[in-house]
Parts: sequence; C-alpha cells; structure tokens
Amino acid sequence: MPPLRYSKVRAPRHEHAVERPRLLRQLTSASDAPIVLISAAGGYGKSTLAAQWAAGCGRPATWINLDHGHNDPIVFLSDFAHALDLLDPVAPELFDELSTMAPRVEEVVLPALATELARLAPLELILDDVHELSGQHSLALLESLLGEIPAGSQVVLVSRRDPELPLARRRAAGDLVELRAEHLTFDAREARALTTLSGADLSEPSLERLRERTEGWPAGMVLALQALRGSASGDGVLERISGPQRAIADYFAEVIVAEATEERQRFLLATSVLRRMSAPLCDAVLGTTGSRDELLELERSNSFLIPLDDQRGWYRYHHLFGELLRAELDRSHPELAATYLARAAEWHERDGGDPEEAFRCARECGDFAQAGRVAATVADTMVNRGQVETLRLWLEACSDDEIASDPQLAIVAGWTELLLGGADRVDRAQRFINAAEQGELDVPCAAGATSVRSWLAILRGTLAPHGIHQMLDDARSAYATEQAAGSPWTKDCCLSIGTAYVLLGDTEQAIGWLQRAVLLFPGPELAADRAFVLAYLAFAAADAGRWADARKWAREGRADSAEHHLDHTIQAVPGLLVHALVLAHDGDTARAALELDHISETVSPMWGVHWFDADINVRWGNLSLDLGDRVAAGEHADLARAALHDYPDPGTLPARLAELDARIARADDLHLTAAELRILPFLPTHLSVKEIAGRLHLSRATVKTHVSSIYNKLGVSTRSEAVERMEQFGMH
Repeated sequence: MPPLRYSKVRAPRHEHAVERPRLLRQLTSASDAPIVLISAAGGYGKSTLAAQWAAGCGRPATWINLDHGHNDPIVFLSDFAHALDLLDPVAPELFDELSTMAPRVEEVVLPALATELARLAPLELILDDVHELSGQHSLALLESLLGEIPAGSQVVLVSRRDPELPLARRRAAGDLVELRAEHLTFDAREARALTTLSGADLSEPSLERLRERTEGWPAGMVLALQALRGSASGDGVLERISGPQRAIADYFAEVIVAEATEERQRFLLATSVLRRMSAPLCDAVLGTTGSRDELLELERSNSFLIPLDDQRGWYRYHHLFGELLRAELDRSHPELAATYLARAAEWHERDGGDPEEAFRCARECGDFAQAGRVAATVADTMVNRGQVETLRLWLEACSDDEIASDPQLAIVAGWTELLLGGADRVDRAQRFINAAEQGELDVPCAAGATSVRSWLAILRGTLAPHGIHQMLDDARSAYATEQAAGSPWTKDCCLSIGTAYVLLGDTEQAIGWLQRAVLLFPGPELAADRAFVLAYLAFAAADAGRWADARKWAREGRADSAEHHLDHTIQAVPGLLVHALVLAHDGDTARAALELDHISETVSPMWGVHWFDADINVRWGNLSLDLGDRVAAGEHADLARAALHDYPDPGTLPARLAELDARIARADDLHLTAAELRILPFLPTHLSVKEIAGRLHLSRATVKTHVSSIYNKLGVSTRSEAVERMEQFGMH
C-alpha cells in the first residue's frame, strides 16, 4: 500500500524545542502503562512532548496525524495498518482486505491488527489530534485497538480535549497516565531554556514577569519572544500582556505580523488558508516563486512551521499559529481569503494534489461548481474502495442549499445518500435529484459520463422515483449516449434496463440486457455490482422457468459475494435470496432456510428504494411460504406493501404482491401447517414420496401423513388433482 499523502503516518521526529526533563521523567516512571493521554488546549507543546518521549523511550515508534477524514473507519484502519507497516512490513493480506469494497472489519481486519501489534511489541504508537475523531464507528474501533495493546507497548493519545473514549475504567485500573495543562506549563528552568533557544536576551525579572503574565503557557511565551525580537521596548510590550490565553495569542500574532517584512507578511497571511503546504502550492497561492526559500527560512527562524516529511517537501503551521494567522487575514484582508483558497483549489485539482483539499478550498471560497467537479471526478473510485463514508464527510460540511446549487455536487450527494441506504437517506437522494434537474445539464461531466444530464439520468434510473417505465426510459436514454461514446457508465445503463424489464415481467429482454451488463463489470473493485447483476439474471431466469440458467447464475453470484466478502452489504441481498430460491427449487429446503436466516442476521431487507424493497420482499415472502414459514411470509408481504405505498407505475409488483397475499390467505383458509407448507411445493414435481422425504430429511411415513392431510384440506384424492387445485388457488 503506498504511503499516504502529507505523511499522516510517519516516524516521529524529535522536535527542536525546549527539553522537558521533568515530564519525561514522569513518563519514564509510568512507561509500563499501556495508554498515555496528553490533553490540553492548543499551544501547550503536546505534540512536541510526545515526539521527545518517542525519541527517548527505547521502543520503536510510529505516528499518525489524525484528521477529520479518519472518521471514515476504512481510512482510520488503513492508516493504523500503515503506521505499523512503517515499523516492519505487515502481512500484505491485511492491506488486500482493506482495499476491498466491503472489508470484513470485525472478522478479519481487527484480529489481523491485533496480531501485528503483538508481533511488533514492544512499540510506541502516537496518535496526534485525537480530538478530530468524532464518528462513533472510528471511536469504537480505536477503543477496540486500545484493548489489544500488548504488555510492554504503549499508545500516546494527544488531544485538545479528552477523547470520547471510556477511559474511566482504565484510569481506575492504573492503565492510564494523564498529562494536562497544569503539568505542561513552563517552569522557570524551561522558560530560561526557551529564551536561550530563541536567542532572546531577557533579564531574570523580565523573564519571570513574562512567565507570570502568560501563566507559563508555552505558546504564549514563544509568541511573546517572537514579538520581542523586533521591539525596541521589550518591557513595554510585556506590560501590555493580559487577559485570557486567546487574547494574548491574538495580540502577539498581530505584533509578529506587523514586525515582519511586507513580503513575509504576505506569505504568512496567504498561506494561512492551507492546512498543509509545499513550495509549489505556496507559489501557486501567492502567484510568485521563491516559496521554498521562504519555507526553509521560516523553519529555521521560529517554532511555528512543522515539516511533515524528511525531505522538507510538505509543512504545516502549528495549529494555533495557523488559526491566528487566518484570523488576522480575515480581519485585515477579508477579500483576499477567497482568492487564495481558489488558487489552492485550482492547484490541487490541476496538478494532482489532494482531492480532499481541493474540495475543501473550493467549498470555503464558495465555488460549489468546482467542489462538485472535484467530487464527481473521484466519487466512483472512492465508492469502489469502500469509502462512501469519506464522501459523506465531505458533503457534511456543506449545507443542503450549497449542495443543491451545483448539479454535479447534487448528483454526488444523491449517489452517496442512495448507497448509504435507509428511507430517510433515499428521500434526501430524491431531493438532490430534484435540485440537480434545475441546473445546467448539457455540459461535460467530471465523472466520465457524456454529460451531466446523462449522469443524472443514470442515477434516476437506479432510484426510479417515478416508476418502472420511467426507469426504463431514463436508462435507455443514457445508454444511447454512453454506449456510443464508449463510456464506463454504459454498464450501469444496461443494469437498469435489464432490471426494469424484470420488474415489467419481460424476462427475455431482461436476460439479454443483464447478460450485456455482466460482461461490463470485470475486476474485484466491481464485484458488488457484478453480484447484483448476476442475481437479477438468476431472478429473470427463474421467473421464466429457466432453472438451469437460474442455478448457474445464482451460484456464480454467490461465489462472487463469498470471495469478496460482500454478504453483509445490501447489494448482496438479491444474490443470497436467489441462491436460496434455487436451493429450495432443487429440494434442498434445509440449506435454503439457512440462507434466509443468514440474510436476516446480517442485513436488513429494506434499502429505502421502492422498487427494490418491494421486489425483494415479495420474492422473500413467497420463498418463506414455500419453506413453511407463514409468519415470515406475512411480514415480508407487509414490507412490500409499505414499499409500494404511493409509488407510481410499479410494473408487475402489485400483481405479484396480490398473488403472495392470495397464497397466504389460501394457506390460512385451508389451515395448512408449516410442515404441510414445506411439502406443498414438491407436489407439482416428479419427485416420489421417498425422494421428497430425502430432500426434507423426514421419514417416508411422515411425508405420506402430511400429503394425505393436504389432500383432505384441498378436497382431492390424487396428486394430479392436488396440483390442479393448487393452480386454481394460485398456490404453486
């Protein structure tokens, strides 16, 4: 797995800063504690202390700079694995699993990481900016991994506030060492060391006054010493220090900027819009050259610029200093922030930078057309990597009105909500479709479709909010343009067309289109889509009575789902269901029932998409009835009914639901038992009583008793009469 951009994962560097021997001694005395929490507001030297401890603790150390993107569980786990990989290459199968569309987190990834933690012990793992983790899933994963820290190893959590983790139990057990603001303030010796390091010349009384007025706050003292360098009246500046820490920081930031050369001021303020910076990016933002020399000079001259890699290619400002510079930019030159952000967004998009940063900068400067273009460019790749949650996090920073302002951004949001699933999210997807329809659509599409209009039609053809015939029309319209252009979206058009024909009852057309579709979904990254296509191919074949084809496609799709570990995804439900249907048709009702149980235990039968929920639940209800589960059949009939409520032009779905209702009613009227319902589907076959007994794992006498009871309830005396009566009642 390639290193991640900006070295979010790296080996810790010993920061050139004031040594904190008293704190390092405290950490040494507690070096057996599995968890260290360094928690304080910005500017207390938390990361610097962690780096110093990592350099001297005697254990191999690795570092993760957490950010908002780690609220995507897959991103978090991937970076965690990569951090361990920096110490010693981990099993490649772990990265293979994390690169699938639906990684088996609980079953494979977490056990594999636990194994690697044990293998690499003892180790030191520093997680910086833990306060960025707010997603419950990522927090739960972190808690699980903390529980796997082997004896002799240690995790250091660096955070601006206490992380949302259940640490009380660890505190009570003595497994947690905590350093907070009151521990991190500078004492007199550290204050003097700071002045020596900074080259300042302060008398002892002035230094003590500085420490008292900043209350030993490291960032305040560093900022003050920077400001005092250019001041003719150091004591006069010190007298003006008062108020809360933020006010002190604001004051000194203004002084530092004011004392800098005009060129330095422009550089500091312009680059404050960047989370991370490189010389080429800074040149682009400033519209000039020479940024590399400026970055190197800033790194040499103060403590506020932090290199992010060993080549000095990427940097970031100390978080507090960067925030202060941005506040100063917004105060003194509010009109320039948007300009700088726009240039940064353009550089990231044009020169292969970071799509997340391109999106953020475009969003912050109000260019939602560019934000939509960036998101559309990477959305399909991110979905295929299983990172739909990352897309959701991007979009979460936008209001619904901002998303609706650009068609491509609205379509990305529509796809994201649709893939996340659930009635509320699918309703939001429909609202974003409606918003996109109001924009300019006959323009190029960054997602690779021939136009934004065609891409919107593909999304609408999947969701089918206006019914099945409109689903078919949308998909056909998009297919005409996408196929002619050789677009990768042709496959999605074929899938929607074939599915629409299944729902309209035209099985031969359905099979033809779905066979085209399955050929267009090669490669493991498209395994979920291919399994979905194969499932609907098998449904169409079963509907047409082509059971040999249904069996072949159902088995192929089931194997795909198993190989790529997709069983817990909504896309896998049709494949699992049709496989159970084929098993039941072949008389293996025990395995069919187990397959249905497996689906019920792993994923909900409701996606929130009307046609899908109705179709799946009608099929599930009929199969449940075949397997003798009258209660489950009724429950699925009710779910299908709810899905069809107010749904326009639903194709054959209402008629199929009515047939299921009739079957259930007949079973009720005839008082058929569960055992009799299980035998009923075998009567129209050529299987003998003995063979039926073998399929159901029952004795021949038991089957004969149930068959006799069925005849009595149907009012017939022979098997052929029973089959005829079943046809009359719509019970087969």
